[in-house]
Amino acid sequence: MNNFDGVLFSGEFSDDDELFYLRRVKNLQTQSVLSNRQLEQLHHYLSRQNSRKESCTITVNDQIPILLNQEEAKQLLSELDEIIAHL
Repeated sequence: MNNFDGVLFSGEFSDDDELFYLRRVKNLQTQSVLSNRQLEQLHHYLSRQNSRKESCTITVNDQIPILLNQEEAKQLLSELDEIIAHL
C-alpha cells in the first residue's frame, strides 16, 4: 500500500480496490475506509461550501464533528484532488 500524509488527511491507498484507508483527520486518529464515490461526494460538498465562503463540518466515524474554516476546506480540497487522482 502507498501512504498519503497530508496536512488534514493521512492514510493509505488500497492496492487492489479503489479505496482509501483514512487513518487521521486533523489531529484525530481514525480507521475509516472511503470509496472513490465517497471521496468525490466530500469534494463536491467542500467545493460548494467553499464557493459560498462558508465553514464546513465533517464527521469522523459518523460521531465526532470537525469544523473546518475556509482555509482548511481549501487545503482538504487540494488533498482530495491528490487522493482521487491516485485512485
